Amino acid sequence: MTALDVRELLNEAAAHYRDRPHAVAMLREGLERLEEPLRVGFVGTPGTGKSTLVSALSEWPTRALREIDLFDTPAPTEHVDATVRLVRHLEPDELAGTRQVGGSAFARQTAVNTVLVLGRADEVGAGRIDALLTAKQLARRAWREDPDCAGFQGVIAVAGQLGYAGRALRDDEFEVLRALASVSRPELERHLLSVDSFVDDPFPLRVSPESRKHLVSRFGLYGVRLAITLIRTGSESRLKLSAELVHRSGLGDLRDTLAGCFVARAEALKARTAVLRLEGLLATEPLPHSDRLAARVERFAAAAHDFRELRLIAGIRGGRTTLSGEIAEEAARLLGAQGLAPTERLGLEPDADPAAIHAGAESALVRWRHEAERADAAHAERAAARVIVRSVEGLLSLFVA
Repeated sequence: MTALDVRELLNEAAAHYRDRPHAVAMLREGLERLEEPLRVGFVGTPGTGKSTLVSALSEWPTRALREIDLFDTPAPTEHVDATVRLVRHLEPDELAGTRQVGGSAFARQTAVNTVLVLGRADEVGAGRIDALLTAKQLARRAWREDPDCAGFQGVIAVAGQLGYAGRALRDDEFEVLRALASVSRPELERHLLSVDSFVDDPFPLRVSPESRKHLVSRFGLYGVRLAITLIRTGSESRLKLSAELVHRSGLGDLRDTLAGCFVARAEALKARTAVLRLEGLLATEPLPHSDRLAARVERFAAAAHDFRELRLIAGIRGGRTTLSGEIAEEAARLLGAQGLAPTERLGLEPDADPAAIHAGAESALVRWRHEAERADAAHAERAAARVIVRSVEGLLSLFVA
């Protein structure tokens, strides 16, 4: 079902509910939302870094992020199209609270709109200098091995405060950090053990307590320590340090995930939101002959290939399929993990001519049809191959006059 189909469905529903003004208003709002930017809500308990993370992303002038609206205030589920769910720890009791329970069959079948974020990654391992690397390894392992993480499009470790400070790093802040980096390690190290020891006097450098308090409030003690280490090991300019802090923070990983999983599928996700709201209306305020509308909702779930692609990409990336190595990378690429354009799906140059695109698609179709029909393959393998076949058939349909 295309966006046009969803518009027709909502218009038909509005005509069906014409004697109920509030229902018509809700459906009209759904139609208007199809033309608006994708809405992504950030949710999590206090202390997970929700607001800081939204601020860090909101002033990042990338094309992908300009195409979405970010929300860090609590909002009903039907008011957002995708969700970034933050946790402070990847522990069973905290992950249990992230489980999606209930909902209609349609909602469950198309539930491919949530990313899990370990939002205070710098706290892992008692804040050691390798904390972010450790946190990223834990996030990858959780996505692959923890059943509570199986339903997410990704599990990402992010140090939001560090990413925000890195993106907005000022010249005066860099100069203070560079001065701190000039102090010998043995002399400075004992002042970096706690916030109190960092902001109190005496201090081995003429930097005011106010300046040191400012650095801690902006970067966190871990961020100050990491910045000093990075300056000592080659980040000798503000721009280099800024880029390295942002890279290590995981902010770029989250941006790329939002772009690939959400922005690239914005039309499908907005359509999903509209259909869910219609489904809720049909359940709470049924009218005679509403069964036809309900049947169309069911067909939307059955025909929504975007959601099957996203679910399979997550399965491949999360290690939950038998695909591995180069064949797994090809499968994810054909499903649209690296972009939805035919050349991106086929791994061709952006300026590849139509003949090359057609030949590449035909070759992929033969290969994956064989995988889908292998008698010795498990049912799950053949099912995955059939999803890929459908994606490649979609590419070839572009050449049909």
